[in-house]
Order: sequence, then C-alpha cells, then structure tokens
Amino acid sequence: MREVRSLAVALACLLFSSAVGAELKLAYIDSEVLRQELPEFKSVERQVQRLMQQFEQEATERQSKLLRLQEDFRKQELLMSEARKAEMQVQFEESQRQLQEFTQQKFGTNGELFRKNVELSSPILERINAAIESIAKEDGYDFIFDVANSGAIVYVDPDGYNVTTKLLEFLEKEREEQEKGRQ
Repeated sequence: MREVRSLAVALACLLFSSAVGAELKLAYIDSEVLRQELPEFKSVERQVQRLMQQFEQEATERQSKLLRLQEDFRKQELLMSEARKAEMQVQFEESQRQLQEFTQQKFGTNGELFRKNVELSSPILERINAAIESIAKEDGYDFIFDVANSGAIVYVDPDGYNVTTKLLEFLEKEREEQEKGRQ
C-alpha cells in the first residue's frame, strides 16, 4: 500500500511539474461500463460461466464421492480389521488431496478458469487499447485513466512523460557518489 501511495505522489509531482510548462490534457474511461456494454465481453462471460459450472459440477461429484467413502467407513468401521481401516483412511486422505488439487487447478489464482478468461479477453482488451491510443492521439490527450481500476493509467503520451532514462541516470550518479563517499 505504501508503494502505491509513493507512486501516486511521484506521479502527481511529475504531472504538476510538467503542467507548469504546458497545459495537460486528461481523460478517463470506466472499464466496468465497457465490460457491461460490449457484446464481446458478455460472450466471454457466458463461456467462462459455462466452464465454471462444469468445474463446479465435477467438484461436487468428487465431494459426494468423498462423503460416500466417509459414510461407508463409518458404517463398516466396527467390522473392519485394523489393516482395512488404515487402507480406507489412506484412500480417504488421497481422495481429499485430489479434491483440493482439482479445486486449485481449476479455480486457483492461476487456475484453468482464470487462464481461459485471460485467453478469451485478450483480443478484446488489445482492440480496446488500440482504440484508446487512437482516441488519445487524435484528441491530444496526455493521460487516460481507468476509474474502475483505482485510477490506473491506460494511456500516456510516450513522447513527453517518460522519465525512465533520466531516473536511471540520476540513480547511477547517486550510486557513484555513494561509492566515492565510502572510499
């Protein structure tokens, strides 16, 4: 969180210092409105929803199998040998592990559902980014923000605001001065 604030302060300083010399032209978009209005996003959402339902159904079936296994164990526990109990315990634990693994593979942070959403959304996002860049150049915007994503910058005029080289030079000079001070 502290890094985000630091970045925001640095960006604000950069914007205000640049604005002194020239008038800044800003705009914003709301990507949530795009997601709600564009038919392409609705199609992706339906496809991802269908896939999620398939995964949920399979997870439910695996969960039911696990519960049946547990119930069978309870019903027969008194009649089983210690070896059979241990065997069923191992089988139960393995089924439990497989269910957790399945859930992670399908629904996890980089799971199949997430990857499919990215795969289907990427061409749409590329088209949107190209359109944003065209509008920005045509109308002379310096920055375009996305209000749905905490004010994330979705376009910046590449000619006037990239200070990466200057920052690298400054840091290199600072490092050299520190090394001289140690000698």
